[in-house]
Amino acid sequence: MRRYRLKLITLPWELEVPTLALASLAAVTPKQFDIAIVDVLREQLFLEEPTDLVGLSASTPTIKAAYALADLYRARGVTVVIGGHHVTALPEEGLEHADAVVCGEGEVSWQRICEDFLVSPKKVQGIYRDAAPDLATLPPPRTDLLRNERYGAFTFPIVASRGCPEACGFCFAKRMTRGYRTYPIAHVLEQIRRRPPWVRALYFVDDNLPADPDHARELFAALKKEAVPFGMQARHEFSRDSGALRDAHEAGCALISSGYESVNQPSLDRQGKRAAAGDYREVIHEIFAAGIIPSGNWMFGFDQDTPDTFARTLAFLDETDLLHCSFTTEIPFPGTAAWRKYKAEDRLLTEDYDDYVGKDHVVVRPKEMTPKQLQDGIRWLARSFYSVPRAAKRLAKAFANPKLHTLGPAILKGPALAGLNAFQVWQWHYRMFPPLQAFYQRLLTVYRHRYVMDHVRQTNFRALPPPLAWTLPVEAKSFHTAQGYQPSRAVRLRVHSGQVAAAPRP
Repeated sequence: MRRYRLKLITLPWELEVPTLALASLAAVTPKQFDIAIVDVLREQLFLEEPTDLVGLSASTPTIKAAYALADLYRARGVTVVIGGHHVTALPEEGLEHADAVVCGEGEVSWQRICEDFLVSPKKVQGIYRDAAPDLATLPPPRTDLLRNERYGAFTFPIVASRGCPEACGFCFAKRMTRGYRTYPIAHVLEQIRRRPPWVRALYFVDDNLPADPDHARELFAALKKEAVPFGMQARHEFSRDSGALRDAHEAGCALISSGYESVNQPSLDRQGKRAAAGDYREVIHEIFAAGIIPSGNWMFGFDQDTPDTFARTLAFLDETDLLHCSFTTEIPFPGTAAWRKYKAEDRLLTEDYDDYVGKDHVVVRPKEMTPKQLQDGIRWLARSFYSVPRAAKRLAKAFANPKLHTLGPAILKGPALAGLNAFQVWQWHYRMFPPLQAFYQRLLTVYRHRYVMDHVRQTNFRALPPPLAWTLPVEAKSFHTAQGYQPSRAVRLRVHSGQVAAAPRP
């Protein structure tokens, strides 16, 4: 029986928390495939080694690199599939570079692609657009295939839900997933059980983990027994409930990241944010008082933003308990309402996808300021918030809060917080200070070369022990049956003859 070699390649545009998208596809891949998951920022990609099937995942800022890689593999006769939010919005563009494009959530389409490939690689072609999977029937993501040690001990990825019930104009989440759904609690606990022993903290990659209050309450009760610190993303309404915050803290929540976006209420209204900027100060205080690090995400360049928005935002931040913030210009990703609006108004300054990285990159002509004012304003705000004096004040405030979780011995709380603050200062200066930006980009290109053993092995495929058995007490039918999807007659005949097995077994 021939075995096939599959490479699932992700092209992130920053050193981010690891994604579970490819690990989820690996979990439903037939056993006839040897699988390698490659993060090109953390691992050398060996192009010369034999590969039968390649799956690429990239967002808009790295899609041109993904297309170039797809062209290279196809020129060598390798079957290439590409997915992600960019090609979901522009599938015909993706088909110019790949044999097949997966739109939206990928598991059902990936099952069909693998079945088609096992019959004949030439069958893998066109746009695959299928129903969203029943989350209760999916096996846990194959995190054993990730280079987890290269992401650190405090950001092991976990997922408990998909989608977001909101519909903000600048966000693609609503178009990438089919509604907001939750995994069974047992599924989440299984993921936690599979973490490496050196993992110190988890990070939920969900867009909005506690969007379903009943599910969140049950989840926090289960996590409390696991006693593992974690971070999560949540809309600000969750943090207005002191009882929910208490449950989250007792469950081990150490950080809540929320997209506040703007202190300018008209900007929130026009983006469909459904938020009251006047509530933000109290919400942030409640998070901090509960013993959780509050983190805020801010966006600039909306039509209602003016040059004084940056000073007003900094004044607001100085009055709050926010310990961490991220700042970015509005990024009108293709397929979003914002992208359609700006394109119709001929206000896109560039359609070069390499520029759609956010931070201080301006790609839309603002209404109430010049592009230079927007760029200079966001740089000034980020560097002011992450100035050494302000960072020192936040450090003192955090150290004085006895409820904040410690991710190690209590005696190390002060040094740990100081190190985190120092890292944040450095991080946001290299993001917003042009000379450091160039230096950081050079570091990114060589980062993966620090792992000497990669060059010794000269392969992306690793000899791994068999994956852990799936121990969830799930009563649902198999993934295929739950979707009303069965292997084709040709594949079933080959299964019966002992040649291949088209359907994976959890």
